[in-house]
Amino acid sequence: MQDLEVFNEDLEYQHAGMIDWLTLKIDLTCLSPEVISKLRKQSARLFRVKADGELDWESFAWDSVRSDTHQVAVRVGGQLHIQGSPARVGLLNNAFGSLDIQYCARKMIHHVAIHMGLGTLPGVELWTCSRIDVTRNYLMQSDAEARQAMEYLKQSSESKQKHSYESNGLYIGKGSALHKGKIYLKGQDARRNQRYKKAVYTEEQLDIADRLLRSEYTLARHKIRRLLADKGISWHQLTPQKLLALHDDYFKDYMSQIEVTDMGNILARLRCVTPTEGQADSAYDCYTRIRMIGFSQAKASFTKTTWHRHIKNLKLAGLSRADLQPINIIPLRKRAIEVSQPLRHWDDVASF
Repeated sequence: MQDLEVFNEDLEYQHAGMIDWLTLKIDLTCLSPEVISKLRKQSARLFRVKADGELDWESFAWDSVRSDTHQVAVRVGGQLHIQGSPARVGLLNNAFGSLDIQYCARKMIHHVAIHMGLGTLPGVELWTCSRIDVTRNYLMQSDAEARQAMEYLKQSSESKQKHSYESNGLYIGKGSALHKGKIYLKGQDARRNQRYKKAVYTEEQLDIADRLLRSEYTLARHKIRRLLADKGISWHQLTPQKLLALHDDYFKDYMSQIEVTDMGNILARLRCVTPTEGQADSAYDCYTRIRMIGFSQAKASFTKTTWHRHIKNLKLAGLSRADLQPINIIPLRKRAIEVSQPLRHWDDVASF
C-alpha cells in the first residue's frame, strides 16, 4: 500500500448498497519488528491479578484509532486485528458508502497505518477477514410508514434462524457464526450517533433517515470460509454484484414485491405462477386461513406435503414471511417494500 491518501469519492456511492463493517486480521509474522514494536507500545493492556498479587494473565485490549469523526478499532496479540465501518473513514456518517471491498479494506488499513505512525502495511491479499456487513436502505413514504413496516416485519415467522427483537429492529440469527441479518429504522440509529457525536448529519439528512428501512446482512467467519472452500472465492474477491446477491437472497423471504392490500391481486398472481387454477385457489384458501387463525394453527390443518406446496406457491406469487400472519395482529401494508429500489445516495431521494 502506498503512503498516499486512499479516499476516492469516485469509488463511493457507486451501488445501491454498501459495506458497513469489516473485521480484518494479519499475522504479525507479516509485519516488521519495528511495526510490531510501535503497535505494542501504543496498545492498552488488560491484566488479571490473583489475590496474592501474582499476575494471572495479560492481553491487549481493543483501542480506537480516531481522527476527527473517523474511527476504527485495533487490537494486537499474535495477530493485528482491525475492525470498524469503512464508511467512517473519509465520510461524515455511515448512511451510504462503498461496496468495493478492496477499497474499503485499504481505507481502514491506511487509516491505522497513518494515525499510528506505522508506515507501510501489507496489501489486502495478506489479510484475512472474519466479518463483512452488507447494507441496503429502502425509502418509505413517511417515517410513520417506516415504523409500520418495521412492526409488520416483526410479525415474520421464523425459518431456520431464530428471531429476536429490539424497539428499533428485527434481528435474525443473532450470534450465528455463519450468517445473520437485521432490519431496523435508520433514523433512530442516525439520531443516536449524532447525539453521541459518532457521526454528523444535516437536519435534512436526519429527516430522510427517519424514512429509511435498513437491512444489514452479515457474512460471519464460517460463511467466508465456506465461500473459499466450496467456490474458491476469497473475501477480497467478492464483487459488489456478489455481495448484493448474497444480501438479497438472505432477505428475499422478508421483503414483499407485490401490493398486498388488494386481496384479489394475490389470487390473480397465484393463477399466473401455479400449474393449475385449482392449486391457485387452494393456495389462496391457505393464505386466507393463515391470515385469520395464524401460521401455526393453519399449518396444523394441512398435511405436510400440501402445506409446503401452498407455501411454495404463495412465495412464488411474491408473498414474504411477514405477509403470512394473522390479519388481526397488524394492518396490511399500504404498499410493498420494493427490494428492487434501494437507495444509492441521499440525492436519490428526489427521484422517488
